[in-house]
Amino acid sequence: MPSNSGASSLYLILSYDKSSDVYTRAFIDKNTDGSWGYRTNNHTETSPRTVVEKVYSVKVAHVALTSVPIVTMTVPPATVTTSSANAPTINGISPASGARDAVVSFTVNGTNFQNGATVRLVQPGSAPLSATGLSVSSSEIDGTFNLYGRDAGTYNLIVTNPDGQSDTKADIFTVGDAPPIISGVNPSSGELNDTPSLTIYGQNFKDGVKVTLSMGTSTIDCLNPVAPDSTKILCNLNLKPKSGGPAVGSWDLTVLNIDGQQKGTWPQKFVITNSSTS
Repeated sequence: MPSNSGASSLYLILSYDKSSDVYTRAFIDKNTDGSWGYRTNNHTETSPRTVVEKVYSVKVAHVALTSVPIVTMTVPPATVTTSSANAPTINGISPASGARDAVVSFTVNGTNFQNGATVRLVQPGSAPLSATGLSVSSSEIDGTFNLYGRDAGTYNLIVTNPDGQSDTKADIFTVGDAPPIISGVNPSSGELNDTPSLTIYGQNFKDGVKVTLSMGTSTIDCLNPVAPDSTKILCNLNLKPKSGGPAVGSWDLTVLNIDGQQKGTWPQKFVITNSSTS
């Protein structure tokens, strides 16, 4: 188990298989008095010995497995609902990424979530990260992840209901340099022969950015893009006709952070119309 005294749950090593050189482990949770002592379900996972013994080089404690009960919350009959017997199902999480050392607000969508459900991010070799400030409905969970000190990479997402039933989505959340998010473009259209100046609003823009319109195999680069801060980009379009474009119609608008190659595409379209002047 990792020696992180502030964690609400840690790993418990259940067994070691010599032939495959892997450990089997499970989550162990704190009792109400702060001591360690129970599991909320019988879910287990395997991890290579080289990873476990590198990350957890010091054994925190040795306990007999028979002394670690699997505890399932008893729900009074009056509070049981039709869906309480069904396991939760995760459909997705938004956003699906967060920058290292950031605090990220998220929404998990799915079914059969119960009041009191927990949400965790798990990366093999690291202690699980529990979400805080949860607001739960049967189809949505809102909360916050504090990514301070977390390693970059992909994480599994686990939602566990108070009755012990859970669902896991592997590699669904990424910690690292967050990709650009485009929330708006002004103006959102331009006429042929025009040279509009664009302001692009959003998040996670870097100093070195590239802004491109694309439709099929045709592309138009927005000239001289500048990101005065991480929430705004200024650039200029040249919509004067030339061989091969531009064409009238709806174009995808994409922002590329050149350092790191993270890319984001506007959910809407930039529209090029015929010129109103002859």
